Amino acid sequence: MHRLILSSADIARVRLLPSPTPVSETLFSLNALRGGADGAHLEPWRDRVRAGLGPWSRMLAALSPRGPHFLDLVALMGAGVDDDALLATPRARVRAELDWFARWSGRMPSVLRGLDDDLAVRRDLLASLRAYHDLAIRPEWTAVQDSFALDRAARARDLADGGVDRLLAGLHPLVRWDGTLLDVGCPFEAETTLDGQGLDIVPSYFQRSPTLLQDGDRMLLIYPAARTERPAPPTGLAKLLGRTRATVLTAIAEGIATTTTLARHAGTSAAAISQHTAILREAGLITTGRHRGTACHTLTPAAATLVSRTTARSSTDSSSG
Repeated sequence: MHRLILSSADIARVRLLPSPTPVSETLFSLNALRGGADGAHLEPWRDRVRAGLGPWSRMLAALSPRGPHFLDLVALMGAGVDDDALLATPRARVRAELDWFARWSGRMPSVLRGLDDDLAVRRDLLASLRAYHDLAIRPEWTAVQDSFALDRAARARDLADGGVDRLLAGLHPLVRWDGTLLDVGCPFEAETTLDGQGLDIVPSYFQRSPTLLQDGDRMLLIYPAARTERPAPPTGLAKLLGRTRATVLTAIAEGIATTTTLARHAGTSAAAISQHTAILREAGLITTGRHRGTACHTLTPAAATLVSRTTARSSTDSSSG
């Protein structure tokens, strides 16, 4: 169990990250590639990736041996995609991560020796990561983003309706929150006082249990995204507006608010979504504003009532049928 102690300043700085983290998704996917009873939905992905692995993958396999421990690349290069960050990471920091990894995993893989003081080894690792990302992650990225958007929308509703308490209490069964202490289930005992740094929270497509990573000066809590199928829009709403516009309207009601995320959710292009949202806006069903250059859509009161009533009627019809 890893226990986090949050002050009022930390609670005020809890935030939901706006997008998936490529490095952590890449790292967790290495473990997911091995399979498991809780990852049957990934079998087609596993079959495709395993067929494409080459000799370069040996170094990556060493990053995440069987078991819960892995080399924390996020601590070494950040959660984004920044090759220069790994090359510039101080030797002592890399050495500390390697020592921790060897202590908890029980050995130091030979292919990782020299990662602390040999830039050639770091470049080899980066080349392997790029090759793996192109094979395993890039083709799956739309699914990763779609899963992220659906889960994040649910967490944003929790945050809006019940504040940080409801958000943290509902993340995952292995994450427990009592108002000050956040216990995260993990295979070792640790306690960390955040000291005002706050906490970043992000769902993961590939990770199957909650974990904590250090991303620069902030702690990162990663938890499994809920595997929720896209619900069909209410039948009455689909008959009234057409299936795609009904899907868009119900997605906006769920908190999926930007043109890009709506396009992924509806399985269409951003240009098509722009046309649909323009029609919905002209009909008085949505309003559109901009936040940091991104178009964000919200329901009007009339649309909120329409979605609520058609959803309730659809649920009643389903239960009575």
